[in-house]
Amino acid sequence: MRKYLLSVLLVAFSGITLAQVVHENETSVVYYMPKTELIITLSYDRVEHEPGVFYQYAQRYLGTTDIILEKKVNYLLQDIQLTTQAVADTTRVYKIPTHVANGTCLVSLSHDGRLLGYNCSTQPAVNTTQPAINSTQPAINTTPHNAVLPLLEEQFIAGSVAKMAEGAAKLIYRIRETRLQILAGDVEHLPADGKSMQLVLDELDQQEQQLVELFIGKITTQSYTQQVLYTPAKSVENDVLCRFSVHKGLVDTNDLSGEPVYISVNAHKQVAQDIIVEDKKVELSALYYNLPGSADITLQYKDKQLTHHTAVAQWGYALPLAKALFVGKKQVSIQFNPETGNILSIQR
Repeated sequence: MRKYLLSVLLVAFSGITLAQVVHENETSVVYYMPKTELIITLSYDRVEHEPGVFYQYAQRYLGTTDIILEKKVNYLLQDIQLTTQAVADTTRVYKIPTHVANGTCLVSLSHDGRLLGYNCSTQPAVNTTQPAINSTQPAINTTPHNAVLPLLEEQFIAGSVAKMAEGAAKLIYRIRETRLQILAGDVEHLPADGKSMQLVLDELDQQEQQLVELFIGKITTQSYTQQVLYTPAKSVENDVLCRFSVHKGLVDTNDLSGEPVYISVNAHKQVAQDIIVEDKKVELSALYYNLPGSADITLQYKDKQLTHHTAVAQWGYALPLAKALFVGKKQVSIQFNPETGNILSIQR
C-alpha cells in the first residue's frame, strides 16, 4: 500500500488521454478504477495404469483376472471453481489535485494504483489475494514406483520369469500366514504393545501390496491444479474458455482433441442514465468512486455446470463525491473497496 501527502506530491504526466487528463507539471495524485478478472481453477487427476511384470501369471498364482494388461495414462477433470481478483483499469484514470483539500490529507493507493482510502491510515480489510496463474503443482497420492523388484535372493536366481513369479507368490502367502499368526497370538515373540503390533501389521501390508502389484499392476494418481485467467469484456454465450482432453489434460482452445469448457457471461452494466442525481445544483468534488456492474457467470464442461454472480468493476460508472462532504473542521475519512471501487465507509 502506498500513501501520499497531497501537499507535497508532484506528479508530472503528459499525453494521457484516458478518463481524465493530467497536465504537465500539475500537482495531483493519479489513481485508477479497479478492473475485475475471473480466475477459473480446474482440478484434475493424471491416472497412470502400469501392468505388473508377472501379469501373465496372475490367474495361475493369485486366482484373479482383474489385472492391468497395458500401460496407459488418462486425465480426469474433478472440479471447477470460480474466483475473482481486481487489478488497475488503466483505461479509467482519475486525479486528485492538491487544491481539493484544505490542509494536508492522506491518500492510500494499492500497489497498482487503485484507490483504497482518503484520510485513512490503514488499508481496508478486503481480500485482494491474487493466486498464481497457470501454476501446476502435482501431488502424488499413491506409493512411489519401485525400480527394484521387492523379491528375495532365491527369486532372483530362479532362472526364469515363471520361477520368479512362483517365488513372489509364495512370499505373498507367507506374509499372509504371518499376519494371521500375529493376530491369533500364535507366534513366539509378540509385539510389546498395540502400537508396536500395528506398525508390524502395516509393514506386512506394504510388503504384500508391493508383491501383489507385480501381478495385477499398479495405478498411480497425481492431482493437478491449473488456473485460467479471463477478463469479461461483454456478454457471451458458450464461449470456449479452454479444452480438456482425457489423453492430454488441459489443452488450448484450438486443440480439438479436448472437450470444450464453455463460459457464458450475462452482463448487467451500470450506465449513466441509471444514475439519479437528486439535486443538480450540488457542487461536486474531484474525488470519484465507482458503482460497479455485475454479471452472471456460467461454466460448463459436459454435464458439470457452475453458476456464479459477481460484481464487475469495469462495467460500473464513476461518480464524484459532493464537495460539501469535505467542508468542516473535522477531516472526512473514506474507505473504498479495492475490488469494486465503491465506498465502504465515510467517517469524521
